[in-house]
Amino acid sequence: MKTKLFSSLFALLALTGCLDDDTPKDKVETINVAISAMTYIDSPVTTNYPIEGMRVKVGSDADYQFMTFNEIEGFTFEPGYAYELQVEQTTLGNPPADASRYTYKLLDERSKQPVECMRETVRLYVSAETGHYDWGIPQAADAPCMRIRESEKEEWTNVPFNKIIGFAYEEGTAYELSVEKITLDAQPTDKRCQTVQYVLKEVISWVI
Repeated sequence: MKTKLFSSLFALLALTGCLDDDTPKDKVETINVAISAMTYIDSPVTTNYPIEGMRVKVGSDADYQFMTFNEIEGFTFEPGYAYELQVEQTTLGNPPADASRYTYKLLDERSKQPVECMRETVRLYVSAETGHYDWGIPQAADAPCMRIRESEKEEWTNVPFNKIIGFAYEEGTAYELSVEKITLDAQPTDKRCQTVQYVLKEVISWVI
C-alpha cells in the first residue's frame, strides 16, 4: 500500500515538473538601441487615435520602429537629439493580449548627439474642439486628435494629443501657450515622421 502511495506521489511530482518546464519563460538580453531625432506618429494597439513617439532601431534591425516616449524605463527623450542606448530587453514568455511582447529598461546612455535644428519660442493656440486625424488611408473608426495653430490667422492643424511635450490637453478648454519650437533640418519621405516638435514653456491663458 505504501509502495503504491509513494509511486503515485512520485508520478504527481514528475507531472508537475513537466508542467513547469512547459511554462513560457521570459528571455532577458542586452541590446543596443538607436533613437532618431525625428519623432513618429502611430496608433496604440487596439485603438485608432494617433500618438507621437520615438523612431527607433532595435539591435541589428535595419528598419526603424515606433516606441512610445515612456517605453524605455529610465529614459527621457529630449527633442533635437539623436541617441545611442544600451538597454535590457525582456521578451515576455506570456505577454498580455493587447500589449507588446517586449519591455525595455535603460542600462547606459552611450551618446546624445545634437542634430541640425532651429529652436525658437513661439505662441501656440490650442482649440477647445477636437479634430479627426487624417491617416491618409480609409479608417474604420474615428481618430480623435488635438487642433493647434501658431497664429489666429492660420488654419487649424490636427495633431496627436501628446504633440506638445509637457502639456496635458483637456477637451472643451481653449489654450494660449508659450512653447519652444524645434524644427529639424531634415526632409523625410514618410509623412508620419515629424520634423517639428514642441515643448511647453508656459500656459499663458485658458478658457473653458
